[in-house]
Formats: sequence, structure tokens, C-alpha cells
Amino acid sequence: MHKVPEALSGARVIDPDQVCDAVAVLSDGDKVAEAATVLDVLGEVNRLSILLALQHAGDLCVSDLAVAVGMSDSAVSHALRLLRAHGMVTAHRHGRLVRYRLADGLPRRLLEVVSSVAVAPGHLHAHGGTDAEPAADRSDSA
Repeated sequence: MHKVPEALSGARVIDPDQVCDAVAVLSDGDKVAEAATVLDVLGEVNRLSILLALQHAGDLCVSDLAVAVGMSDSAVSHALRLLRAHGMVTAHRHGRLVRYRLADGLPRRLLEVVSSVAVAPGHLHAHGGTDAEPAADRSDSA
């Protein structure tokens, strides 16, 4: 049987079953705090832009990310340090070049939701896509 926690037995409760359910879903305080941290990190436009770029364009180095999101290399590096510290991106070396990748887990799942409303539809080159404009037309405009 569900009950309001003993520690809260003197509190004014209108619907004890609903309170019990609410307490139950919040019982893992560490996971709730982790989710809040992820949402906090995602709540800043530059970091969110970096993460969306990584999600949709794939692994990118600092200088490519800087161009893509309109930030300086040092600002991107700083944001990536924070994102790495929170386990939202990983870095891997290719020779002298370090590329960053979106980590799996909650951030990726949240970015899928954000992408559905914030990312412009289009074809992506890095994923084998093609431009909407035919290749012959592109060569004429160059």
C-alpha cells in the first residue's frame, strides 16, 4: 500500500496516493540532479549549438566547430572543456587533430527532441546527402 513518507506524515496532503507517486518518481535524487545539470548545460545557446552541430554533422575539430557556430576557437575550446567535464562529448585524436563527438545517453536523446523543432531540414554532405540544388546548377554559380 502506498503511503506518504513517515517523515512527512504531519504535512497537509490532499491526495496521498498522488503524493506517494510523486515521491516515488523523485526517489533517485542523484539521477534527478544529473538530469538538471544536463538541462542546465543545454540551456546556453553556444553550447547547445556546438552539441547540435556535433549531432548532425558528426565528429568535428575545434576550428571547424568555431566556423560552424560563429564563435572563436578559444570560446569553443572552453565550451568543449565544460561539455567533456559533464560527459556530453568525447574527444579522440586522429594524428595531430582532435575531433569531438557527442556522447551517448541523455544529452543525445534530449538533442533529438530539440532538433525536431530547432534544426532546419536539409541534406547533409557528411552523411552522404546531396544539396537540393542539382550539381549542374551549382557549377554554373561558382
